[in-house]
Amino acid sequence: MRDLHGLPVEPVLLASRRSAQAALQDPAQLGELPIEGSAHVAAAGMGLHELPVQAWRRVNNRDLSVAVLRWFILKRQEEHDIKLKGRHTEIPPEQHANELDPAITGSEDTALREKSNLKPPKVLEALAASGLRAIQYALEVDGIGEVIAVDNNEVAIEACKKNIYHNGILASSKVVPHLADARIYMLTHPKEFDVVDLDPYGSPAAFLDSAVQCVADGGILMCSATDMAVLAGGNAEVCFSKYGSYPVRGKYCHEMSLRILLACIEIR
Repeated sequence: MRDLHGLPVEPVLLASRRSAQAALQDPAQLGELPIEGSAHVAAAGMGLHELPVQAWRRVNNRDLSVAVLRWFILKRQEEHDIKLKGRHTEIPPEQHANELDPAITGSEDTALREKSNLKPPKVLEALAASGLRAIQYALEVDGIGEVIAVDNNEVAIEACKKNIYHNGILASSKVVPHLADARIYMLTHPKEFDVVDLDPYGSPAAFLDSAVQCVADGGILMCSATDMAVLAGGNAEVCFSKYGSYPVRGKYCHEMSLRILLACIEIR
């Protein structure tokens, strides 16, 4: 399969609504549905069609998100190790000798060790749909913690549950589907998640206020915007109403689009 530019495309999710509903009712049809990365798609959820070029871009988007999340976990661990090493060097020698005596340290030493251990990052996929991205995180990213998959559509959550079950124990132990409005959920869980993934269909502007408040100190917000026509200068008024910036048409439109999105996140 190839896209409009003749580039090869991996089939992602071309199941129709009818085939998706049939897969939910008949597990025997699961083998006919596609695989993306390490995640097996057992149910299409919303049953949406994707053009080949859309599928190609979404595959690249998910692969890039996995790579960024791996890098974040690695850097997070490195920073934690540096802090622990700095604290250890600041302790006087006589206190180091006392730490070897169980009678002096007792339960305080155990509590200190537990506090010094870095907990796995907690991840929120704010707009989960079929949960494919959350499942990929659980299967492909080492050292990841709990992944909360939120969506306000009951059909999507049911498809997400089917996909989680179909992808085995690892996905079932880490991915937790939750039926809720993403904006309300993020506003009611301030600074709770180390990683927040925001990938809506179109503009993420409506979710940015709550998403920024949901990220914990030292965390990361991964945000995607697919309304490139607006960001690249196709409609300056709409861009200003959503992002607070007026775009200018030019060869640098992609860089400008990225800067507009970053500026919009910064002022939140």
